[in-house]
Formats: sequence, C-alpha cells, structure tokens
Amino acid sequence: MAGSTYKVKVQWGDCDGARIVFYPNFFRWFDEATRNLFESHGLPWLDMIERYRTRGVPLVDAKASFRRPARFGDTLEIETRVARWGTRSFELVHTIRIQGETAVEGRETRIWGVDDPDRPEALKAGVIPAEVKAAIPAEPA
Repeated sequence: MAGSTYKVKVQWGDCDGARIVFYPNFFRWFDEATRNLFESHGLPWLDMIERYRTRGVPLVDAKASFRRPARFGDTLEIETRVARWGTRSFELVHTIRIQGETAVEGRETRIWGVDDPDRPEALKAGVIPAEVKAAIPAEPA
C-alpha cells in the first residue's frame, strides 16, 4: 500500500462534555496524518523544505463525513492515501477507523506551496516534483 496509517489515542481534552470528539480535532489529525504519510515514504517536512524549496502543503479544500462518534479513550487508526496527483495540487483521502469500523471519512485538496516572488509575505502553488509523486503513488478510490 502506498498510503500510511497513523494512530491517535483520544484524550479527554479532545472531547466535548458528552465525551465525544469535538469535530475540529479530526481536521488536526488529518494534518498530522498527512505529515506522517510523507515521512513514512522518506519525505520528512524539514528535508522537503530544504531540498525542494517548498513552504509546505497548504490546505485549500477539506470535507469530512462522520459515520459514528469517536470518544474519550478510543484508539483511532487513520489511513491516508493520495487519491490524485495534479501538477500543482493533490487530493488526499483519510479514513478513520475504530476497532476496524469506519468512523470518519475525509477528503482534502492541498497545494505544493512555494514562495511568491511578487508578494514576499505570500505563497503560491508550485509544481510538485516528480520525485515526490514517485515516492507516494496515487491510489484511485
């Protein structure tokens, strides 16, 4: 499998008063799972910044479907894969399972962030290096 799996133990502070995970935490975990995907394929963030002059992989679109609640004490297995590589953007699919049962399905679009020479405080979508795409092959749904 070209994807990766990232495990998270749900902590008390991740939950609301009903001990159910507060939904923004899933997006935080998607971000961590994205970093894990790249690192598990030999592409740690700091190395990519130096080697490819990227400023990261900023999120430009995200959505999630919640199938069942995650609660304090659950161990989440977040499977992440690249669904599509474009020239300047890519799509990720995240599937969160609890004891093998799908709890959340997420989808993100991210860009390959590079410095914008016209606006030093900004970044823009740059061309994703072929080496990066080859390191993490896309797995169509």
